[in-house]
Amino acid sequence: MAGTSEAVNQAARLSEIGFPEFTTKLITDVFDSLVATNLRQTEAYIELLQQTGKTLTTFINDTKDDIGGELLLQFLAHALPPRDDKKEEDGTHVKEGNSLTNEEASTLNNALEVKDAGISSDNKVASAGALNETKVNAILEAVANRISADKYSLLKEMVKQGILRLVVEDGEIETRLTFNTYGSSFYQNKTSDYQRKNFAFRAKAKTGGLLSAWVKASASTSYNSVKVSTANKTDQDRSGSRVQIFGRVHVNFKTDYLPLDQ
Repeated sequence: MAGTSEAVNQAARLSEIGFPEFTTKLITDVFDSLVATNLRQTEAYIELLQQTGKTLTTFINDTKDDIGGELLLQFLAHALPPRDDKKEEDGTHVKEGNSLTNEEASTLNNALEVKDAGISSDNKVASAGALNETKVNAILEAVANRISADKYSLLKEMVKQGILRLVVEDGEIETRLTFNTYGSSFYQNKTSDYQRKNFAFRAKAKTGGLLSAWVKASASTSYNSVKVSTANKTDQDRSGSRVQIFGRVHVNFKTDYLPLDQ
């Protein structure tokens, strides 16, 4: 059958799939990924040590400009939220046109304080009175200093505890090829018969015995039968193939702490 022959031809093309190349690339990519991940972790450790090796003053000067407006607003909203009559309008009371009481200025300065960083007045820049653009900008600068100092303290603490890292213990790489092919042929021949029958009667009256026999009329009958045959013929041929390439990587890893504060 043509369908089966086509299916066999498809199966014979197995070498064109490139399954060995597929498996090779899977193994290579997994290896490259593991090496790259380990390098990335090492780079993060080195960067962390470099940052924490700086003095607090240097760290603040190097990082304060990276503090975004969202962080500044979050800090001020927590340190000095808006007064009751402005809660639905403002995120913080530190806004041009507002004014600070002595108590509010003291509260804000306590939140802004940064010691041992060589910053004038230990970063306490808030004062009672009206808030203009200059005063607001000074407060925002002080907030950036405070957030940077907090980051520095956090990084120092991380170094003391050690850095969490991922270590691969063992792994499994599996590749699988599923190749299915099929073929089929279908033949159908259907014949239908039907008949049409027709019976006719023809008669003429006799003309009498005086006439000669050859001119005498007589009754006669006739019978016709018609047979009709019809044939329907259907040929179907189906063939196909299906290829499934399956790859799976299973990696077991553990975590441990790499001591950095040595």
